[in-house]
Amino acid sequence: MVTPNSPKPNRFSRLANGSRRAAPLIAAITLGVIAAGLGWYYLKTSEREIQANLESEAERLRTDVVVPVQNIPAGTALLPEMVAKRSVPSAYVHADVLTPDMIDAFLGRQLSVDISAGKPLLANFFVTPRKLFSEELEAGVRAVTIPVDEVSTISGMLRAGDHIDFLFIADKDGGTQAEDAIVVPLLQDVVVRATGQITSEQFSELRKRPDIANTVDPYRQRSYTTVTVGLPPVDAQRLILAQKLGKIVAALRNADDRQKLDTGTNAQQLASYIDSFRPQRPPVRTVPNRTPAMVEYIVGGSGVKTQMQTPLAALLGAAAVPGASAPAPQAPAVAGSY
Repeated sequence: MVTPNSPKPNRFSRLANGSRRAAPLIAAITLGVIAAGLGWYYLKTSEREIQANLESEAERLRTDVVVPVQNIPAGTALLPEMVAKRSVPSAYVHADVLTPDMIDAFLGRQLSVDISAGKPLLANFFVTPRKLFSEELEAGVRAVTIPVDEVSTISGMLRAGDHIDFLFIADKDGGTQAEDAIVVPLLQDVVVRATGQITSEQFSELRKRPDIANTVDPYRQRSYTTVTVGLPPVDAQRLILAQKLGKIVAALRNADDRQKLDTGTNAQQLASYIDSFRPQRPPVRTVPNRTPAMVEYIVGGSGVKTQMQTPLAALLGAAAVPGASAPAPQAPAVAGSY
């Protein structure tokens, strides 16, 4: 308590007391700032060291890749002068990147996308080359092409990859009635490999394109006059023989239907079926033996006339052999005097 006789506090003493109380706070703030600065410096130094180590490791492991030296639009065939070699860190190399030892297999192929200069080329940047049809055939399979019409192709709705049965139709020579023909199940569950020049692999690849809906038939506007199927050699022989002997009709079956009926036929049976519908030839009549033709000789000059007969065939046979003597005449048939 301040009494009237107590001395008044000095202003300087009040400031000194305030400074003593603020000193710890100022020191704490200062130390905090210093600690934060040291922490930031440590983090930046560590980051630079890590980055330097990564760059050093990346520089040590590098891979040569192929990059275009110019912008290349889609659809352009790649030429040697369009590309160059560039070394890049292996850590950044794509799994499908093209290396200098791979580029020869891609020269001349068309690009499917636009490529910028300097961007490493990838294998999936190119249009997939069309596989040869012979490469689609399995070992031991023979491709047979048959001509077809609108009826045989189910009004043109037959597509590569469908499963069909081949029916063989044989007509009697000149027959016009139903009883003059037979229908024989020839081959069953046969896979159509191509319609015209469109193979089953091309058709399935086109179906996968995102710009074509599953409900749209990409080949509905295309017509074809041939169908190609893959068959074992024995079945190929049957089909070829059936084309020569009659008419072939394709019957479309469900894609999941694999049931086969035991009504097939083979080449020998086909020939038997056809022969049974051909008109039978009349039996050959046997001509009875006839008396061979005779040649009459008249011998005269002595007042006696003699007639002798010799078979004509014997004469012709003797004439055919040079130097052969004429056959001896038979006994006189008639004798008389002048």
